[in-house]
Amino acid sequence: MLFLCVIRLASKAASSMKNTPFHTKAIHALTGSLLLGCVFLFNFTACDSDDIEGNLYTKIVPNVGEYLMNNAADYSEFTAILDTTGVMGLLSTYGSYTCFVPDNEAMLTYYQSRGKQGWSDFHIDSLKQFAYDHIIMDWTIHANEFPKEGRIPYITMSDRYISINLQPDGTLLVNGNAKLIERDIEVNNGIIHRIEEALNPVRDGILEVVAKDCLFTLFYLALEETGLADSLLEEEDKSYDPELYTHLITTTIDAKNWFYETLPQRRLFGYTLLMESNATYAANGITDMASLKAKAAQIYDEVYPEDAGITNPKDRRNSLNRFVAYHLITKELGYNRFIDAYDTDQMLKTRDMYEYIETMCPNTLLEVCKRRSINGANLINWNPSTGTSVRIVRANSDKEAGNGVYHEIDNLLVYDNAVHTMMSTKRLRFDSSSFFDELSNNNMRGRGVTDPNLRFMLPRGYLKRVTSSEQTTLGYLTGYPKYQNYEGDEIFLRAKKGSLYDFVIETLPIPEGTYEVRFGFGANSNRGVAQLYFDGEPCGVPLNLGNLGNDPSIGYVEPGTEEDDIEGFQNDKMMRNRGFMKAPAVFKAPNDEWFAGSEDARHSPNLLRRIMGIYRFTKAGRHTLGVKGLSGGEFMFDYMEFVPTSLLESEDIY
Repeated sequence: MLFLCVIRLASKAASSMKNTPFHTKAIHALTGSLLLGCVFLFNFTACDSDDIEGNLYTKIVPNVGEYLMNNAADYSEFTAILDTTGVMGLLSTYGSYTCFVPDNEAMLTYYQSRGKQGWSDFHIDSLKQFAYDHIIMDWTIHANEFPKEGRIPYITMSDRYISINLQPDGTLLVNGNAKLIERDIEVNNGIIHRIEEALNPVRDGILEVVAKDCLFTLFYLALEETGLADSLLEEEDKSYDPELYTHLITTTIDAKNWFYETLPQRRLFGYTLLMESNATYAANGITDMASLKAKAAQIYDEVYPEDAGITNPKDRRNSLNRFVAYHLITKELGYNRFIDAYDTDQMLKTRDMYEYIETMCPNTLLEVCKRRSINGANLINWNPSTGTSVRIVRANSDKEAGNGVYHEIDNLLVYDNAVHTMMSTKRLRFDSSSFFDELSNNNMRGRGVTDPNLRFMLPRGYLKRVTSSEQTTLGYLTGYPKYQNYEGDEIFLRAKKGSLYDFVIETLPIPEGTYEVRFGFGANSNRGVAQLYFDGEPCGVPLNLGNLGNDPSIGYVEPGTEEDDIEGFQNDKMMRNRGFMKAPAVFKAPNDEWFAGSEDARHSPNLLRRIMGIYRFTKAGRHTLGVKGLSGGEFMFDYMEFVPTSLLESEDIY
């Protein structure tokens, strides 16, 4: 019987090797090995079958639930909550979890702070939310993967962020005050971090939280005076139901592929407030509402003289209204998600980075710069000629609220003539994902590089700035080591079988002026032909995204390959005459398996820019990119550029 089992095992294993050059040899080798093993096992058991149990040892690693139950002296209180709410059943199954577990002493302190005797004094819904506050599902995060400062890029089961602060003595604080006292407890289905204080994230709306912060009383009064407080109330689109869109998923994580698809589980709204403290206002001569109004009028009546006579603070054209609105953003941006989170391994670490963010002040942007030379991130509206910028006060940043986050800033944040001039006289490059608030508010953008690659399938209507046909399928691809994309990610579109995609994307606001507008993309043989439109007008002949740069219609020649044009500048001019440009030399593929020998995107024929045309904008405002598919195949959108025509002769390759 034993030998029959061996033959069957050998046959089954060898069948999986069919059509390989090792098939026949594998059968003989495997069969022989198994038979020899059986002889050994037979002799072994014959010698002393009674001692097998004592001599063979298999280490059994507990799962999260088992570990907590086995260590009741430390965790019985939290374990009781897990049992009562049914969450223990989840943590006792397969999966991946990161759990920040308060010990018994921490739990007793938590009960006392809430005026309770124990967990049984809480409503079961509160207990479940409490448990969820401490668990990150689907991710195993070791302490050496934590950010030194800022939010972990994955949300808890209660849809809250957990922040980490590394202290000078090496101590890690969770959510500002919970000391991590034992880290990286490995279990079968995840990892446990022991904390000395229970987590209790803020759930009040951002307006309520700011109202209670005595550092910002003057700014809060201005929020109320202008009526902009009413613009910060949305929390969630309750009409969104992911169960209606499961048909969009074709590859799940269980497929063990190099990528997998998922749906956003909620459609949350979020806000970011950048605020000067009362002390910063005082340092600038602002001590009350009257002096704040005077300062706002001094700045904004100069930028918008046609609106200088508007005295109603609730009018969006009023100077105080504009002043306050320029501090408000309809994306939830923790400190690391202003720019650091997009500095993936794709980005060259020798070139400065820029991110542009729309504010609630009509048709305005603020710029966030990452200057490599001084290791400085989050420089807001940095002026190279004066060296001035506004910066976030790190010690008072990432202040959490139920529907947003706020940060103290160190100086007055204004859209004055100097900022307006800077914005309208430089190249503006937008990563495609920066157009969409929903990607930030629902924890899609800013995850960095994922492997296997995580793709979010976005139902029609999920992104406010996108209008698409029913046949169009839209996806957001997070970064992947083999992608040679700007900031690592991309917007990806395709059509249902037998159909063509058709969609329109609204851009962020662009200052008035005359610009060359460009569309950045990656070409490959899986992509089709599309007609591009700008503000509803067709942009030249259709674009074939299946043609690499070395196609005769484009004429790409890799820099450094022709002696009489080592830098490739003459080839650049020839390509421009055909409506194309090489990609900027600021990003690359961290893993060059798909782009072998390509030191950066400029040296790759797959990465191109299509010149859409030159356009004159008489006033600041948003614009539209339209795309109509003309053949089957995929479509990808990497980035978009708006370049003042005055810069075209002197523009660099970056």
